[in-house]
Amino acid sequence: MIHTITLNPTLDLTYMVEAFHTDDTVRAHTVYRAPGGKGINVSRLCNRIGHPTVALGFLAGGTGLEVARLLEDEGVNTWFTPLEQGETRTNPIIQANSGEHLRVSGLGPVADARAVQSLRDGVFALRPPDWLLVSGSRLKGTPQDFYTGIIEEANAQGIKTVVDADGAELEHGIASGAKLIKPNRHELERLLKRQLPTVLDVLSAAKEVLKQGVQIVAASMGGDGALLVSQEYAYHAKPPAIQAGSAVGAGDSFLAGLLAKLADGLEPKAALRFAIACGSATASVPGSQLGHLELIQSLEPRVELEEL
Repeated sequence: MIHTITLNPTLDLTYMVEAFHTDDTVRAHTVYRAPGGKGINVSRLCNRIGHPTVALGFLAGGTGLEVARLLEDEGVNTWFTPLEQGETRTNPIIQANSGEHLRVSGLGPVADARAVQSLRDGVFALRPPDWLLVSGSRLKGTPQDFYTGIIEEANAQGIKTVVDADGAELEHGIASGAKLIKPNRHELERLLKRQLPTVLDVLSAAKEVLKQGVQIVAASMGGDGALLVSQEYAYHAKPPAIQAGSAVGAGDSFLAGLLAKLADGLEPKAALRFAIACGSATASVPGSQLGHLELIQSLEPRVELEEL
């Protein structure tokens, strides 16, 4: 079982166009509407591969109702806390047939103290999961120590915690004792305040983060694949060649596959291979769509994996 917390969900609106033009009307030939946000995408992909999951977080207004309905239509179990004011953000994405895209991150609502406490209570009212993911940016109104409190309480209850976030939220997650973190290359560069141009640079950075108390670093690197690093092992997996669709949700799909297989008891390198297939499957479909199990299974044997 995997529970995900997304403090600032989105309604992703992807407009597929022939090409970009400025100062003129560009007509979309296809429009995708999908629930979004790091944790929500993890839960969506887990559901697609048949792994039990619950998506938690804040939703607000009519947009929040649409996000909840879209998740229900996909069969994703949810336990959201409603906000009394504001609207869940909408993120427009414009993608050209060439694969180029523009993503705009919209403004979210403001959480009130009652809702913050309700979400905290709700996280631990459910049956304890194998993994608890806290992800993304903090919503306005949530205290700076929100992630810290969740992770520390989860650790006290023996729940394995994961952080997929950037900046201060990632730093707080590490300091609070998260078991696993999933930074991409750029997030890891910002964390350590230096460039990481090569795979070996990312490996060295991951080992440096392990010294801060994290047990597992899963670092995604786009076309260079991903690293899975602990004190006992270091694996590098390279994705298969695919026809590129959209990178939206690919990193989240990677994390979903990794956590699901680790929860199922697979060896880390087997979990990493499956995770890369999940990310590649999502990267091969257009817009904000996610990969599906049949496609994932077809890609998995083509993933290259080496021990470093």
